[in-house]
Amino acid sequence: MAIASLSPAGPVDDLVTIDEALAFLDQAGHGVSKTTLNRWIARHHIAVTRRGRKNQVSMSDLLIAQRDELDRMAAG
Repeated sequence: MAIASLSPAGPVDDLVTIDEALAFLDQAGHGVSKTTLNRWIARHHIAVTRRGRKNQVSMSDLLIAQRDELDRMAAG
């Protein structure tokens, strides 16, 4: 009998806090303000998850939003 699941590991949890995301982008040389990051979250409808006292977002979703924002700015 074949295995029904393609990935036994399950989904990857790449949630980070806003401050962690800001630090990552800054270290990568693409720092933005907290206001800009929150604007991207709203504009790209990125889900925000509350864990404890911190809001967390998907780092993958933020990187996609950053790519789209850079493309938008380059287009003029």
